Amino acid sequence: MTNSKLFDKLRGLIEDQGNTDKKHIKKIRKVLRKLKERQRELKEQLDAAQNPQELRKIEQEIEVIKLQRSKGAAVYKQLKKDRKKRKEGETRGPLQVDPGDASGVAN
Repeated sequence: MTNSKLFDKLRGLIEDQGNTDKKHIKKIRKVLRKLKERQRELKEQLDAAQNPQELRKIEQEIEVIKLQRSKGAAVYKQLKKDRKKRKEGETRGPLQVDPGDASGVAN
């Protein structure tokens, strides 16, 4: 899969945070693994490259992948943390709603 396809897939998964079930989190992890693998491949190409233009191009691609992976990893960790909190809340009992709070959001 090309970098742009991986970035698009990651972007779509990150933007669809409302659907944070176990499958959704696994999909994000899978894309992050593919990006890591792609970064490793580019690192190998960088070591073998001789042309200065090619070196710069590969270095830029690696930097973009690093940034996307870090963003994706942050979202992944947050979603996993939120899911764990929700799951713990379900096992502890019903959520407590503050009657004085007009928004209807549980505390």
